[in-house]
Amino acid sequence: MSNLFSPNPAKAAVERWWLLYTPVWGILAGGVMLSGLADHWTDLPLMAFALLLAVGAIVPPILRRNHERDLPWHRTTAWRFGLSVILISFFGNYSWCPYFYDVLHMHYGFQTQWNIRNNPTQMYVMTVPYFATYAVLLTMSWRLAMRALAGLPRLLQLAAASLTAFAVAFLETLLNANPWLASLFCYDDMKLMLTFGTFFYGMLFVVVQPVWVWLDEDPDRPQKQRDVWLWCGAAMYASVLVADLIQYEIAPHFTTVEAGAWQHNLRDWDDGCLIRPD
Repeated sequence: MSNLFSPNPAKAAVERWWLLYTPVWGILAGGVMLSGLADHWTDLPLMAFALLLAVGAIVPPILRRNHERDLPWHRTTAWRFGLSVILISFFGNYSWCPYFYDVLHMHYGFQTQWNIRNNPTQMYVMTVPYFATYAVLLTMSWRLAMRALAGLPRLLQLAAASLTAFAVAFLETLLNANPWLASLFCYDDMKLMLTFGTFFYGMLFVVVQPVWVWLDEDPDRPQKQRDVWLWCGAAMYASVLVADLIQYEIAPHFTTVEAGAWQHNLRDWDDGCLIRPD
């Protein structure tokens, strides 16, 4: 597996940490959700918990930076890589969430008042450890496909490298939108989400995957912080174009698109698939 990590030792160190951290944040998040604590927590405890998990993903690699001790923290690969995850997490929540409400008929049951576009604010932060894990999986699968299919047409290599994006989308839905969490998170039609939804969500990851692959991959050509902002901004703009294309041209052939559902699909226990908490 070691040869699937980045050839840049500084980036590889971050990837190893995020991979090791995955079961930690996964167990903690699962415990809070399944225990029923998240049913009754309001904004402050939810945000504190989300910050705890996000800090655990971003800060340790910056503090360690074994291969970049001579650099200030804000010029390290660990910071740039972490910043890319933060930006895509925040921009993704802001830009993508309405599509999940309108096209995929998602519902949230969190009892929060701190909401942005009817999306609980702690979700913007909670997504950071999720996306840190996804960044590792997507970069490693990219390298694997490029090496395993060396010599084959480039388009075939890229298609193979993108398969993990759809696997990530499928697994996230399967693990989070389940009957045990129906008081917090659900889809009106799980079959639709696991099929068409996997395609929809996976395509968004396909768009952002090159950012994580490209970032500081060459140890001799480190990027600048402004490059991270520009590339993440470009990826998010492209992802919105892709999402619009799917919503208006493809989704109507598979489901009913409910324009404006994002404005009322939070805590709608009596009108959707959410189960009212005890």
